[in-house]
Order: sequence, then structure tokens, then C-alpha cells
Amino acid sequence: MAQLPRAPLTPLVVGEHALPRDLGNYLVKVLRLRAGDAFVLFDPQAGVEADAELLRDVPAIARVWETRPAPRASRRDVTLLQGLAKGDKPEQVLRAAVALGAAAVTFVRTERSIVGAELRADRLQAVMLDAARQCGRGDLPKLGELVNLDAALHASDGLGLLLDPDADQSLLEVLRNVAPQHPLALAIGPEGGFSAAEVQQLLAAGFQPVRLAPYVLRTELAAVAALSVVAAHE
Repeated sequence: MAQLPRAPLTPLVVGEHALPRDLGNYLVKVLRLRAGDAFVLFDPQAGVEADAELLRDVPAIARVWETRPAPRASRRDVTLLQGLAKGDKPEQVLRAAVALGAAAVTFVRTERSIVGAELRADRLQAVMLDAARQCGRGDLPKLGELVNLDAALHASDGLGLLLDPDADQSLLEVLRNVAPQHPLALAIGPEGGFSAAEVQQLLAAGFQPVRLAPYVLRTELAAVAALSVVAAHE
């Protein structure tokens, strides 16, 4: 059975409502819906969704049925421990984390992170919300506070995997031997990677080195690649 079209609406309220003009244009001109067609509205900020029916095309009016919790984006809880990188790289990582089903993201201050760099939580939440609306995800990953590696390791759960281009085993090889429901924690270094001392700290905490490709990937690209492999392996 084909999945119903999805569209974002905040707040999501039960009843008959005139829809915002941009949402109405999206439903009618992009999704090609007409009066009587069913679709799903979702509010990633509240983590809920609801079945809806388009009652009129222009101006768009819809009937919204009872809301329900948005379904999990993935069967597997994946936590991303991402070394803090410069510029807009954290935003790129978060967009990938939303679209590829990560359950949580924690940015980690490392030896090679820029000294004094901070994160704007309000900006990052807005980035995740925009990404969820675009990809159709009805909830948002949990965004942890910026912490040091020791704190991140104490808070992480599941099988720990350290992205390392020189690792003997690949991420795919490890996933073949792990149940689809088993939680994962993926550790990815910043520009230049984790320091030797940080790698030893990760290994001592039980993280297994895994590789993605025979080459060194940019930190934000490594996040996209790793989350893509995990998402495709469900």
C-alpha cells in the first residue's frame, strides 16, 4: 500500500481549518492533491501526526483527525557522538542526522576542536526542525549539550563504534552481526580526527574501530556516510 503524502503543520489541532497559503500551495501544486484526498499532517516540534482530508483546494481547507505520537524514525536507536567542527559543519551533521533516523546527537569538545567554540542551541533546533519538515520526519533527534569526551562516553549507550579509516573491519561487516534493534553509538572525530589519547580513551570504553572507505572523509561527510550505512542495513 502506497504511503500517504505528508506535510508539516505547527501547531497541529483537531478539526476543520483553513491551511496556511504556503502549505495549501504545496498540497495542491506540488503534491497535486484535490478535494477529498487523504494525507498526513505532522508536527515534528511536538512529535505528533494526524490523518487529514483536503476539503477544498483553493483556498485550502482540511479536516484534521485525532493526533497520535509520530512513529519512530528507525527501529534502531543510533546516537551520534560528533567531534565539534568549525563553521556550519554541525548544522550539516544535524540535517543528516534528522533525515537518516538518528535518535540522538551529542557534539563533543575534543583536543582538535577550536578553542572556545560554542554551539547555538536555538539555531541548531531550528535547523533540525526545518530538516524534519523537509524529509517528512515526525520527531526530532535528542540534541545533547556540548560536552567533553569523558562525559559523552559516560552518557552513551549501546554498541560503540569508532570511525577509523585504518580499521581492520568495516561498518557493514559489524552491522551484519548485530541485531537490527540493538542500539549503536557512532563516534566521529572533528577535522584531523580524534587525538591518539582520545582514541585510546574510546577503545578503553569499549568502542570498536570500523572503517567506511579506504580514504579519509571530511568529518561531516563521515557522519552522512555512517548514518546512511546504518539506515540502509535495517
